[in-house]
Amino acid sequence: MSESGQPRSVILWHPDGERVALQAGELPSLPLASQENLVAQVQAAWNLPAWLLHDGGLLLLGQTGILRFQVLGEVLPAALSWGHADIPSLEGARRWQLPGWPAEAGGLLTGLGYSGRIKQISLHDLNTVLSVKTPDSTAYFKLGDSPAEARVTAHLAREMPRLLPPLLAANEAQHWQLLASGGVLLEEVGNLHPWTQALERLAHFQLTADAPALAGLGCPAYPLAEMSERILAFVSDTPTLQDWGLSPEKVAALQDALPKLRQVLTELQALELPDLPAHGDAHPRNALYGERGSVWFDWSECAAQVHPFMDAGWFLSFALHPAREKWAIRRHSNLQEELTKAYLSALGCPDAANILTRVLPLSLLHRATVYDGHFRHWQGTLPGWRPNYVPFYLREAVAELSRLN
Repeated sequence: MSESGQPRSVILWHPDGERVALQAGELPSLPLASQENLVAQVQAAWNLPAWLLHDGGLLLLGQTGILRFQVLGEVLPAALSWGHADIPSLEGARRWQLPGWPAEAGGLLTGLGYSGRIKQISLHDLNTVLSVKTPDSTAYFKLGDSPAEARVTAHLAREMPRLLPPLLAANEAQHWQLLASGGVLLEEVGNLHPWTQALERLAHFQLTADAPALAGLGCPAYPLAEMSERILAFVSDTPTLQDWGLSPEKVAALQDALPKLRQVLTELQALELPDLPAHGDAHPRNALYGERGSVWFDWSECAAQVHPFMDAGWFLSFALHPAREKWAIRRHSNLQEELTKAYLSALGCPDAANILTRVLPLSLLHRATVYDGHFRHWQGTLPGWRPNYVPFYLREAVAELSRLN
């Protein structure tokens, strides 16, 4: 990881997107106090309001690439001056990683009637999220590298409006959406009712959403019969697991569990639940509780056909993870039983609690297998970097496999 205080070259773009700030004819350097709050560090060093465009791989990998910012004004301190320089290109740069994006985003939101203070929430190769203050609350703008999420969110806002926060605007062609605040993140809620309601609404979505319409919008299908073969093949593929950085011990743990995984898959198929629409990333940080009750957001991974326990298994695995033991909801001694009961009752199979519990590691392997298909040969703006979802879910699956013993 990058050491605190180590100077880093910084590109400070002029608002015109042509010139950059120079110090004695060279790109200035910023001694980093930490890997966080990069914009605040630019402000402290040069008294410059700035917008982060790209962190050079610092936050994800501790890489020492060039930090890229857009300066939000023209006045520079005496030590810096505007000029032209040979700036290294950012191969594969997304729209939100290029100079001019802050003005474009501000103009877009102003045109929609939202001229309040804009704040960057997240920024990486897959998407960016901004918040904008409204007279009464906060709205959230998300721009991705695919039209899928804006397309699906607009569809669900029409067909199942109580399932998600109010949609203020969306543009499929431009890949963005603007949502009103749906309340607080579910993880911050200690009352059991919002949690059970979130799972009940998830089940209602699975049972009643229009699968052919979702497929027509481009949502993929991961039927259980196909995914059973893919999961087992993936877990058996030692070179690929190692290529994702999985240790020999964890590879062995996964492959030793193959007989039990086959058994769980057989039991799941015997349950004869149909493949149904899925949220695709149903965990408590993608759910909110507010005026509409419990609602779901981030539909970027919505699928037209998946076994319903893959959504529920990921939700339960996330909520019950030891890392979440300090959450207020974890004070409920029978939390797993209450959440499982609420979901299965809403889905119409109240007697399937045992098999759902046994599916938890399988739901993680399902996610790892899907992400392997997405990202094995993926290329972004950071050479050699791929989203780390696959090794994350593989390691989580190893930890969950003790439930099968």
